[in-house]
Amino acid sequence: MKIISWNVQGLGKSRTFREAQKLLQELRPQILFLSETKMMAKQMEVKRRLLKFENCFVVDRCGLGGGLALLWTSDVSLEVKSYSKHHIDSVIHNGNGSSWRCTGVYGHPESEQKKHTWSLLRRLAGMSSLPWLCFGILTKFLT
Repeated sequence: MKIISWNVQGLGKSRTFREAQKLLQELRPQILFLSETKMMAKQMEVKRRLLKFENCFVVDRCGLGGGLALLWTSDVSLEVKSYSKHHIDSVIHNGNGSSWRCTGVYGHPESEQKKHTWSLLRRLAGMSSLPWLCFGILTKFLT
């Protein structure tokens, strides 16, 4: 399974969107996590169709910034479990009956807020004993 996590810093910019289309046509991921989309759900729905994904879960932007999106293809059985302006947590159900967690994270960009990202990850870790893939913008709070 191919998964891409990308801080797009505004998917509404035509240059950014063209680059995304080109990259996604080449790599053909089954799951795509986007942070800093700077979009609302209706705008992201248009982009979902143009990017050729069948499914999308969106966390709307706050003001002019933020915004998360988790997109996936029709061959992926994905169930969103929880979300906030800093994460989308989901469970992937495999055809063989097994399941695993897939969580996209956008860490707090302010250094004084790093503790909140750690708290979020600790809370998410306690929610399930399934195998867990966690990805996204983590460097901002690890340093």
